Amino acid sequence: MACYIAHSDLYAALEQRCERVRKPRSTVLFRRGEKAFGMFLVLRGAVCLDFGVDVSTALASACGPGALVGLPAALTRTNYSMTATVTDDAELGFLTPQALVSVLRQQPELRRQLLTILSAKVAYSEQVTKALVRKEKLPGLELGLA
Repeated sequence: MACYIAHSDLYAALEQRCERVRKPRSTVLFRRGEKAFGMFLVLRGAVCLDFGVDVSTALASACGPGALVGLPAALTRTNYSMTATVTDDAELGFLTPQALVSVLRQQPELRRQLLTILSAKVAYSEQVTKALVRKEKLPGLELGLA
């Protein structure tokens, strides 16, 4: 599974607007199926994303500094598609969906970066779906724009 990594200017804009929180190892940030309440920017430490079902073990990923966790659900205000668990004590930036939209309204040039990240996610998801259906090796990809 891939992590979303923010460009330095996107990272800086989100870091300025976020509420900083510290979470110890094994803290569940959100669970698959829960209504989105925001997204996290990994400042230090690591967060693991997984689907919470046995078949997805190969799809789990550890996301480190710069990763945007919960981004698609926060933008679309839908349910989280994965469970996010802190794997290394972490310092995180938290943004509500409203705060995220506010940043994008104030700095519209950042919208293109997020659109690029989400477009890559859609393409990657299609590759994973095809690989699972065909029982092939899953593609590896980091959705990094840094």
